[in-house]
Amino acid sequence: MRLSRRAFTGGAFSLALGSQLGTPAFAQARADLSAALSVVGAYAEAHRRLFTLPGLTLGLTTPDGFSTVLDFGFANPDSRSLISRDTLFQIGSISKSMTATLVHQFAAEGKLRLDGRVSDLMPAIPLPRKNSITVQHLLDHIAGLPDSAPVFVDGGLWTTYAPGAHWHYSNTGYEILGKIAEHLGGKPLDRLLAERIFTPLGMARSRGAIVGADRTLYAQGYEIADPTAVATRGAPLAPAAWVDVTFGAGSIASTADDMNRFMRSLANAAQGRGGLGLSSEQAKVFTTRAVPSDTPGMAYGNGLMHVSSGGRSYLHHTGGMVSFSSSFHLDKASGVGAFASSTISAFAEYRPRLLTRFAVDAVTNALAGKPLPSPPSLDVPLPNAATYAGTYSGPDGSFDIRAGSPLKIVTKDGEATLQPWGGDLFRTTHPGFRQFSLKIDRTAGAITGASWGPSSFVKQGTAGKIAPSNPALAKLAGRYVDDNPWFGTAIVVERGGKLWVGTETALTKIGDNLWRVGDDSWTPERLSFANYIDGRPQTLIFSGEKFLRHDI
Repeated sequence: MRLSRRAFTGGAFSLALGSQLGTPAFAQARADLSAALSVVGAYAEAHRRLFTLPGLTLGLTTPDGFSTVLDFGFANPDSRSLISRDTLFQIGSISKSMTATLVHQFAAEGKLRLDGRVSDLMPAIPLPRKNSITVQHLLDHIAGLPDSAPVFVDGGLWTTYAPGAHWHYSNTGYEILGKIAEHLGGKPLDRLLAERIFTPLGMARSRGAIVGADRTLYAQGYEIADPTAVATRGAPLAPAAWVDVTFGAGSIASTADDMNRFMRSLANAAQGRGGLGLSSEQAKVFTTRAVPSDTPGMAYGNGLMHVSSGGRSYLHHTGGMVSFSSSFHLDKASGVGAFASSTISAFAEYRPRLLTRFAVDAVTNALAGKPLPSPPSLDVPLPNAATYAGTYSGPDGSFDIRAGSPLKIVTKDGEATLQPWGGDLFRTTHPGFRQFSLKIDRTAGAITGASWGPSSFVKQGTAGKIAPSNPALAKLAGRYVDDNPWFGTAIVVERGGKLWVGTETALTKIGDNLWRVGDDSWTPERLSFANYIDGRPQTLIFSGEKFLRHDI
């Protein structure tokens, strides 16, 4: 069954559900499920409106074979074309669970050992000499590799800690896993996915490679129109670039109906019945392995996040692409699953994770005859909001934060809402503060100032001070551009005697022309500069990816 948004808003639920839960024994379940889907649909529409999603698809499935799909918005808003059952969405990093499935299938067939050393299996991969990285380390993101370095980067790949010592998400690791699957299967990854996963599960519309020849089958994805500025809600959107993707970290496109089939098989695997082409014992190994991650409350194993909320445990993953953002949740106990994908770039920093978790909870409660849960708030909580109010001044000007709900930033040129972005970070559509995040600075817990890109401010009436600049470091600052849409523009600033990417990402010097990116002392992300003119580098190299200076 497929329900368009028009059918949903027209009250077509009870008639449509009757054809799928049609026996008298399911009469109460049908009524409860109808109510659950109505609430879920309203919550999905709230997501679409608040986050200005051009299009959104949502699939729901239960272990007894029930499934449905709800669509919102358009496949292409410009042509006003609706999302159809054939419309493809890129599922992003949810692909990792399927790449991991292939690896486990090969392990079950005796073609590799999960604890086997990757360099013994694939010596062509330029991992560090004498490394001890295993296939399982890659599957769990604990190998110590950078996030998105090219596999065949100049000088070879690097690690900064022993495998298993830390957790660091690595698309590079899953690209290597895709190459391992191709090596063992003797075929391109997309054919292996089709033969071993899509066809057995009846996922007839899914694709294992995102290629331009299929572009007309996809919903049109969108990005923030100004890709050099941070994402804010309400910022203008523009059609996103097309990018071919064929590697194991995120090459799959699918429909919500097909993803329902995948989630049903994953539920079978998690509940001991076997699934995904694995025996019950193999499937148990696949779905239960979980190592601690760097995110509180989330463990990871074999391309699956393990999360808990409200006494329930879920298998989960999100996916972000240049023009799509996706999520799924599967309740391990009930077997209820939900998948959602939206036509908004990952760089808009939205994932429909709250939607898929709520959809699972609502349907699970409905089938159990329990009251429906309340939808999670879409507002970022802001404790003690009034403490942010005041006047902030610095060498580059001043602004006021005005108390209220919401907070507002006010300058002589106008005012705009401050959007909470987690912790003490805010973003705004105010034209004078659009490009970077605004970070509120604290001393001993008290607000003393603010930072915005290259600028520092002191809050009036506090003992805050502005640290002096470093002229030598200031020469390294600049606007660096990579034409690859996955990377785009990196604006390096000097502020307070330190280098930053934007407002909040610190660069720490750890060697001659070598900088650590971020706060974690063990992170493998690295940055360096090259090709100087008048003391200013013309090239920035971030974990093997080259950016060229484009100052304006």
